[in-house]
Amino acid sequence: MRKDAKCIRNAYRGNHWLSGGITNNSISDYQLPAGITLIALVVTIIVLLILAGIAISLSVGNNGLFSRAKNAVDIWKNAESDEQEKMKNFANTYDEILNNIGSNEDIEENKITIDKITGLEKENTETTDKEGNRVVVPAGFKVVNPDQTVNEGIVIEDVSAENTDTIGNQFVWIPCTIDGANNTLKYDRYAFNSDGYDASQIKLEEKDEDGSYKIRRVDITSYYFHEAMTEQERISIERYGGYYIGRYEAGCDIERSESNKGNIENVARIKENLKVYNWITRDEAKTISERIYIGKSKLCSSYAWNTALKFIDGETGTYAVNSVGGNYKENGGLKNTGYHALKNIYDMGGNVYEWTTESYTDQSTPYVVGGGCYYNQASITPAGNRLYFSSDHLKDNIRN
Repeated sequence: MRKDAKCIRNAYRGNHWLSGGITNNSISDYQLPAGITLIALVVTIIVLLILAGIAISLSVGNNGLFSRAKNAVDIWKNAESDEQEKMKNFANTYDEILNNIGSNEDIEENKITIDKITGLEKENTETTDKEGNRVVVPAGFKVVNPDQTVNEGIVIEDVSAENTDTIGNQFVWIPCTIDGANNTLKYDRYAFNSDGYDASQIKLEEKDEDGSYKIRRVDITSYYFHEAMTEQERISIERYGGYYIGRYEAGCDIERSESNKGNIENVARIKENLKVYNWITRDEAKTISERIYIGKSKLCSSYAWNTALKFIDGETGTYAVNSVGGNYKENGGLKNTGYHALKNIYDMGGNVYEWTTESYTDQSTPYVVGGGCYYNQASITPAGNRLYFSSDHLKDNIRN
């Protein structure tokens, strides 16, 4: 490309005088002109005038260069205007689509109704009860009572074939939020006195090192209960708007006693009319709970236990402080799972104490139970009660 340009430039140098003259390198290739005659000058002027006329004609006519350039500008402006109008229309349509997400009738029609969930779904299914309340049903579960509402206690049942040990397990949906916004139930720890319930516990304004509020009994000021919410809990509640709690106390097929208390190989089941899974330590209860559904189930935290009691009580606050109807002293001893229910959740008050993951600052008795037991009275050890034990405390009245 550079070589061709150089050739063209050399031709021009052969037809015009340059201020610097012709270099010695060109003498051998071209003859120098002797001069310019008058005829040559006239011809040159005429040729230049003709060329100038042609150039003017091409530039200023109706089809001239200037006219065509103006037309091109007008066409471009019109095209730009049309394009802007199309983009504006597209943006309006896009905004309309975004604003209709969640309320689109076609989307609502495609949502699986609560009575059509079979348990064969491969993923969690979001649905609503008959009052429009949200329910998230895990894959492998069906809804047992689709005609009831969330407030009455929606029950799900394991119908998956992946693990025969878990088939038939039942859980109850507890709707809640992390912040309690818009009058929703807040996923939280409750003392059942500052919330208008019980005078035996106080939720202090002071927080512990783990970020949780200190809760203490009114009769013991030296120690307090504490537990920080785990990140897994927080994410799960934010994502699903609730959680599931076992419908029944954990049970097993054989009756446990002091003689077989060290055996925790029995699979825990969440079903009606089983022997209560008692005679276990807190750590054993934690292990048993986590292996029911590996990575998905866990021992109740104080958040889960307390929030479930708030769900049962609503605004009344009676069951948490006086669990009338539960299996207590007057009813004649330990019962199988499924004795007394409120909102389809059985025996949170009475029958046996229940280990939680909450802690107590007295290191000699650092582990905490909720609920009550069959040898006490409903007003003394109600469902909202907190008691503390050592890690190796084994009794027939404690289960997971």
